[in-house]
This record gives sequence, structure tokens and C-alpha cells, in this order.
Amino acid sequence: MKKLARKETAKINGGIRPDQCFYIDSNGVRKIGCRNQPFQQEDGTWIYPLIECDPCGGGL
Repeated sequence: MKKLARKETAKINGGIRPDQCFYIDSNGVRKIGCRNQPFQQEDGTWIYPLIECDPCGGGL
């Protein structure tokens, strides 16, 4: 078997969207999560998250 190119591997695995990222859960398993984007509060100040990647949906 030949080694698959990166694009071919992404096709098989489904790839990840630009707003997704990988994180390590409490069991040490690498999983796909959602990227935490900076957001603006009502008073106009920007909040930058300390952790860039979390589980999607806010679950643990």
C-alpha cells in the first residue's frame, strides 16, 4: 500500500473545519473540539479565552 497524502487522509477521516481544533480530554485522549474565539462584551471590552480549544457544546 502506498502512503496516503494529507488531503486523502482528510477525506477518509472527514477532516476538521477551520473553527475546530484538537484538545486532550481528562483521559488523555485527543479529540476534536471547538475553537474559542475572542468575543466582545456589551460595554465594548474584548474577552480573550485562556484556553483556545474546548469540547463543543460546553460539555466536559
